[in-house]
Amino acid sequence: MKLLIFKSFIFDEIFIHSQTRPTMKKNLFYSTTFALITLLLPQLLHAQRWEQVGRTGDWANTIDVVAMNGYLYSIEKDGTLFKTDKQGNYKQLGNKGEFDNADILVAMDNEIWTIEDGSLYRTDAQTVAWQQVGRTGDWKNTEGMVALNGKLYSIETSGTLYQTNKDGSWEQIGGKGEFSESEMLEAMDGHLWTVEKGTLYKTNMRSLRWQQVGNVGDWENTIAMVADRGFIWSVEQDGTLFKTDKEGNYEQVGPKGILSNVTFIVAMDNTLYVVENGTLYRTRG
Repeated sequence: MKLLIFKSFIFDEIFIHSQTRPTMKKNLFYSTTFALITLLLPQLLHAQRWEQVGRTGDWANTIDVVAMNGYLYSIEKDGTLFKTDKQGNYKQLGNKGEFDNADILVAMDNEIWTIEDGSLYRTDAQTVAWQQVGRTGDWKNTEGMVALNGKLYSIETSGTLYQTNKDGSWEQIGGKGEFSESEMLEAMDGHLWTVEKGTLYKTNMRSLRWQQVGNVGDWENTIAMVADRGFIWSVEQDGTLFKTDKEGNYEQVGPKGILSNVTFIVAMDNTLYVVENGTLYRTRG
């Protein structure tokens, strides 16, 4: 992450010429230029204002992270769960290595939901008390899972979608293998959003109707995405950040390639967080 500091040669010019007796024409030029810069500077800086959170390398061993109630919850390679506040201060939750078999991590209704060795578990974020939900092994083929309206939605390796209630009861949604091409999964605005063969789709969970969003192939270079504030925020392979509205209209956010080597992106309290080269950064987006 390269935090860019705006420095214009124009400021140097203004300083140099202030030592001499400028003409009225030069005065007008510099006054106009300075006023223009003053007007545009907040927007220029805003697009680049990524701030490091915590110490460099603190997140080098993180395998998954979610946001909930103003905190980030993350699991390390050794299976240890951590809770991190907005200033980057973190503390271990539970015993070291307690989540060593966790494959998927989801935050829902003040609880952390994990799939471990093919079984579903729920952990109270405050007390760290946990319990198994549903039958052992029911989630052994799960590839992706998100929370939406108090339910869990998961896609199996077969491409079949399931809806799971908090008591562990589940049901198949849609046809078997209907999501077989899904590469990424997010939840927003009553819909499931998936990237399939480089194209974005949204599926209404009430009507079970799906539709393509945007153009075919627009998402073929996307490596990470998160839903927040009515937009899908995504990072491309080259490190460029985009935001996409519900109709598929997208725009680049910040300079091209500013987010190189990003492994995770998560949203919390109107702020985007990324883990890049093992270090946590944030921006208002």
